[in-house]
Amino acid sequence: MKNSNRMRYYFLLLVAIVFFAGCNSKADLGKETKRLLALHQEQQDAHLHKDAKQFVEQFADKMLSVNRGRISVTVKDSALKRFQNYFAQVQFSKWEDATPPVVEFSADASMAYMVVDKLVVIMYKNEENKTMEETTRFAWVSVFKKQADGEWKIVCNISTNEPEIKKPVR
Repeated sequence: MKNSNRMRYYFLLLVAIVFFAGCNSKADLGKETKRLLALHQEQQDAHLHKDAKQFVEQFADKMLSVNRGRISVTVKDSALKRFQNYFAQVQFSKWEDATPPVVEFSADASMAYMVVDKLVVIMYKNEENKTMEETTRFAWVSVFKKQADGEWKIVCNISTNEPEIKKPVR
């Protein structure tokens, strides 16, 4: 084989390797969407079963939170305590999607966001020890970042809600 042919052969081989390696590294967005929707289902299960640890496990160690006109950094340990306290005080009657979640990915599929529209109905005891029912429509965007181990973690959550409807339970 002549030197020029050999060089052309190696060049084409290199191009083919780079091309196919690039093809193999593309994310399977259908598979990743299913993974994120499974995490969404785990959030519902955690609420209905009052499992704060399962819920907070999806958070990054530090997570940005935007709610009620404020931006804060949520640390996992404090979030766990806050949700344990919250779950101890309420009983969920409903924690359902009002519309199906929307999932979108960054160009390199290392980040994703999920838009959620949720109807939540809880029961709790008020200051006068009367059982109250509260219905709230929430909407939020969770921003997920894919970790080095392939797991998705929530790095930011932006949330809003319609005013609650509170009524005593008879």
